[in-house]
Amino acid sequence: MKIIKPRRDGQVKAADTAIKKNVKKSYKPLRKQKSEEELKDKNQLLEAVNKQLHQKLTETQGELKDLTQKVELLEKFQDNCLAILESKGLNPDSETAESQEESSTDHADSMLLLETLQGELKLFNETAKKQMEDLQALKVKLKMKEEERAQFLEQQTLCNSQVNDFATALEEMEHLLEM
Repeated sequence: MKIIKPRRDGQVKAADTAIKKNVKKSYKPLRKQKSEEELKDKNQLLEAVNKQLHQKLTETQGELKDLTQKVELLEKFQDNCLAILESKGLNPDSETAESQEESSTDHADSMLLLETLQGELKLFNETAKKQMEDLQALKVKLKMKEEERAQFLEQQTLCNSQVNDFATALEEMEHLLEM
């Protein structure tokens, strides 16, 4: 502790009041510190929840986009089916006995067509998956080859520098032998 020798009464008081002000500024009541810590904790928790919600929103938007595309494809398929029915002279809204018989045969044809289409789509999907797997494998191989190439270039540079060092040493030895 530093002992202050008073020169004048005003100087000591000024120093005491300055120290008291600094102590007051650095001192925070225990309740205030706790409430600030609780607010910080709650704020961090809210930020984490906000990030999770944002991530879920992004995922949901992606799923919504996929579903929208699927709905569009189904609508196109429905339009194609209606066009096929109309091209055969069938009105999907009419319910006569004759149209019911025709619609049953058309329904069978449509179901056969649908099964064929589903089979082709499955085959296409399998082929696409296989091609994606092959592509991923090729990417991995390419990355490995690039790493091998980089290592080879490093070794080549090292070998070249060693060859240059040996050539320099050889020239120096030849020069020394000539002397």
